[in-house]
Parts: sequence; structure tokens; C-alpha cells
Amino acid sequence: MNLLNKISVWFIAIVLLVTPVSMYISYTSIKKRLDNVEIERLKSVNNYVISQIKKGETPAKTSQGLPISVSLFNGKNAPAEPEIIHTCLEDKGISKNECKIQINSFATVNNKVYKISSYNYVTATQQIMGGMLIALFWKLLLITTIVFITARILSKFILKPFNHAIDSLQQFSIQKKERLQLLPTSTKEFKKLNEFLKITTDKALEDYASVKEFTENASHEVQTPLAIIQSKIELLAETEINENQAILLTDIQNSIDKLSRINRSLILLTKLNNNEFLTNKDLKFCTVEKEALCMYADHLALKNITLNRNCEKNVFVKIHPALAEILLSNLLSNAIRHNLEGGKIEINLKQNYFQISNTGLPPDVPTQELFKRFKKSNQSHESIGLGLSIVKQICEVNEFAVHYDFADGWHSITIYFDNDEVHEPTFSEKASKEKNIEFESVEQFVNFVD
Repeated sequence: MNLLNKISVWFIAIVLLVTPVSMYISYTSIKKRLDNVEIERLKSVNNYVISQIKKGETPAKTSQGLPISVSLFNGKNAPAEPEIIHTCLEDKGISKNECKIQINSFATVNNKVYKISSYNYVTATQQIMGGMLIALFWKLLLITTIVFITARILSKFILKPFNHAIDSLQQFSIQKKERLQLLPTSTKEFKKLNEFLKITTDKALEDYASVKEFTENASHEVQTPLAIIQSKIELLAETEINENQAILLTDIQNSIDKLSRINRSLILLTKLNNNEFLTNKDLKFCTVEKEALCMYADHLALKNITLNRNCEKNVFVKIHPALAEILLSNLLSNAIRHNLEGGKIEINLKQNYFQISNTGLPPDVPTQELFKRFKKSNQSHESIGLGLSIVKQICEVNEFAVHYDFADGWHSITIYFDNDEVHEPTFSEKASKEKNIEFESVEQFVNFVD
């Protein structure tokens, strides 16, 4: 329920709570007022008749349109004040919608006590209450209708700055480097909101620019000395060196390569965190998967790995092409690097998920922790511990679900393109449709993929 409807419902609830109380007060006041007016009228009529008796005149049977009854009072002590008698009966010819009010006045004339009675009918309680309930129903209906109609009309003007601010935030992107433009408003709360949003978004833009500049500078500054060290090692390798020196140079070269990979991976993670790979286009994922397999054909052949592949055609996924290549490259290199000599890799690509499984040693840490940065297991010492972290970050950027499982000697990473259709395929399901193929050459592998 939006803010406007909540305010409207709250207002209607207050009206519903207050109205019965006000109706009871109004009913009591109206009923008392009507009775008092009629009582005063009847008293006035009785006083007029008393004045006629005192003058020696014979009173008429009616006075001012009201019936009059004059009789001698036989009691001992006549009341000093007039008697007021209320009667609400449905018999004796009295209407069920009326009540009878009778006033008995007493006067002493010539040592005789006279009883003068007059009466009239007033509207009954039920009749007044019924009329008020009908009026209450139409009143509430009218209030509710007017509140909901006028609230929506006013919201176009009063809430316009707020709605514009929400729309602007939804479209705001730090990659565009455009400052947030908000509508001016005279509402104090909306002014404070606009000021806060402008300060926050401007700070985000400045921080993003600073981080991006630092990342680019750091990448450039780190790669330059690495390139110099690389060239020096190559020159040193061309000179006469003994076996121990060659081993040391190889270790240095491996460390430089590892440092270079770490640098590139950290830069990529920073770009992923800054959402620099957004796209609205669907990519033919099955084609990218084929190209990635061709790139790693030599690695599969060198390690004598058997590939089991079961991929559907025309699988389209909303992902940036560069991210798709990095994602598949990391998954394939991870499956090959952490595999056993003569092991197996199984690949499944469906419309709603991609799964790659490989044989390997059991992990010495929980599988989900391997998605953390620099978290490594015991399968390979060559890993820098960022491959799966990049995979996880790419999945988060594209709103994919990713799961890592180990069972029966198989490491399995599954990426679900649609979180609403998560289904973990079993190896028995895959085996029924797959073929075990060993490749003796790159050409044979390429032909198989095509």
C-alpha cells in the first residue's frame, strides 16, 4: 500500500472512530432540546389556562392547538412544581414513532385546587436514531469518496517532487557521471530529502571517480615495473647461467606471472563492483561456450582429460560479452587446473542453467568459502585464489545464482540464469544424454564442438 492510500485509510479510520461519539453527543443534545422545548410550551399553555381560571373564565378544551384538561385535585398536598410525565407506548392509539409528554400543573383558586393537564407528542428515540444513522451512512460515504478523489488530485502537486526524486534515483548511475537533478519544492520535509539525496549522490560520484582513477593508476604503475623485471629476466636468461640460477629465474618468472594475474584480477573485481559491464542485450551463450572450449583444447589434451558435453542450442542470456568470456574462461581453467591427470570434465548448458563438473581431490574447506577472495583449497598451488571470486562477482552483477558442490569425487559449479527456476541436475540425468570423448588433437576437438 502506497503512502497516499495509507494516509487516506488512516483519515477514514479516525472519522469512523470519532463519528459514533459525535453522533451520540448530537443525539443526546437534540433529544434533550426537543423535549425541553415541548415541555416549556406545555407549561406555558397550562399557565395561560390558570390565568383564565383566576379571571373566572371558562377554559376551552384546547389551547394553542393542544388538548386541555381541567379538574379538581382531591389530594392532600398539591405539588408546587408541574409534573412531567413521559410515555412511549405502542398501544392506546399512540404511534410507535412518537412519545407522549404530559404536563400537570396545580393552582389554588378560591380555596379550590385545580389540576390542569396538557400533553403533546414528540418524535420517538428510535426515529431520531434511525434518521441519524441514515445521515451518518451518507456522510461517511461522501467523506470517503471525497478523500480518495481529492487525495489523488492533490498528490499530483504535493507528492510530485517526492515521486520525481524516486524516479531520478532509479535512473541514477555513477557510470554516467551525471549529477542528480531534483524538482524544487516548498515542502520542508521534501527539501531536506532533496538536500540529502544530492549530497549522497554527489559524494558517490566523487568517490567513484577517485576509486576509478586510483585503480587505473595502480594498474599502470604496477604493470610498468613488472614489464621491466620481465625484460631483465629474459636478458639474464640469454646469458650463461648454471642450473641453480635457471631454477631461481624460473621461480622469479612464475612469481611475476602470478603477480600480474593478481593485478589484473583485482582490477576486474573493482570494475565489477562499480558496475562497468551493464548491458540490456541478450547474448548467445552457447556460442561463447564453444569458443571458450576451443581456447582450452590444448590444455585438455595435455592433461589427457575426457570431456562430456551436453549443451542445448540457442541459449540466450542477458550478460556483457566480455563478462561471459571471463566467466567461462575462469570456470574452464579452474576445472582443468584442479583436475586429476586423466580426469573428466562434464559440461551441461540448458536454457536456465550452466553447470561444469570435474573430478578432483576433496576440498579441505567448505565449498562456498572458495568464492571468497584469496581463499584456496588443496587442489592446486598455482591458483591465486581469485578465479571463483570473479565468477561469484560476475553472477551477482548479472543477478545469477551460483552454487559449488562436491560429491563422490566430483566438483560441480552450477550457475542459474533464473533464480526462480533453480534445479540441481544429478549426474545420472546428465549421463543418460552424454558421450565420453577423448581428443587426440585440437582439430578433432574443434570439429566436435562445431
